[in-house]
Amino acid sequence: MVVVSINVEDFGSHMLQSISELESRLNINLPLFEKILLVETGTVEQVLSILTNSETDVKILKQKESYKLIQREIHIINKKTGEKLAYAKSNIIPSNLPHEIVMQIKRKYHGIGTIIISSELETFRKILKIGYNSKTRSVFRIYQIMYRGKVALEIKEVFYKTKSKVAEPVYKNSVPDGFHNGIISKKGSKIQ
Repeated sequence: MVVVSINVEDFGSHMLQSISELESRLNINLPLFEKILLVETGTVEQVLSILTNSETDVKILKQKESYKLIQREIHIINKKTGEKLAYAKSNIIPSNLPHEIVMQIKRKYHGIGTIIISSELETFRKILKIGYNSKTRSVFRIYQIMYRGKVALEIKEVFYKTKSKVAEPVYKNSVPDGFHNGIISKKGSKIQ
C-alpha cells in the first residue's frame, strides 16, 4: 500500500499543480470527478449528489462530544443505491462556532455542510492536503473550515471509487439550448 499526500500551499493554480504532482508521483491519471471532489470548497453532499445524479444522505457512524471538541465520523451515501460515496472524520471546536450551529451538530440530524448552508453561516474552507491511497484506490483531502478567522472544524474526507454512473453532460445540439456566447440567466436570457 502506498499513501501519497501533497501539502497544499495556496488555491488557484497551485491546486492544479498539487494534483499534477500527486498524479506524477503515483503515475496515475485521476478522473475529472475525483479532481473536482479534491478541490471543491462548497458542500460535498451537494457536489456528490450532482456527480452521481442522485440525492445523498449522511449516516453518522460515531459522534463523541466534550466541552472542547466534538469528533464525528460519517458516510455520505447514494440514496438510490445505498452505495457509500465518501467517509469523513471531523474535529469540531464548539467554542469557535455559534451556539445554534453546535446544537444542530449535537442533534445528529444533518451533515455539517447542510447545517452551514441552511444556517447561511459565512465560512471559508482552506484545503491543507490532498492525497491518494493505492490500497483502497481512493483520493482524500484534509481541510479546515474557518469561521471569523478561527479554525472551527478540521475534516478529513475519503472519496470511494464509485460504482454509480457519474453524470456527464448530454447536449441535444452542439451548443446547449439558451446559450448565446455569453452569460445566461436562469430564465435563459442573455445578461449584458
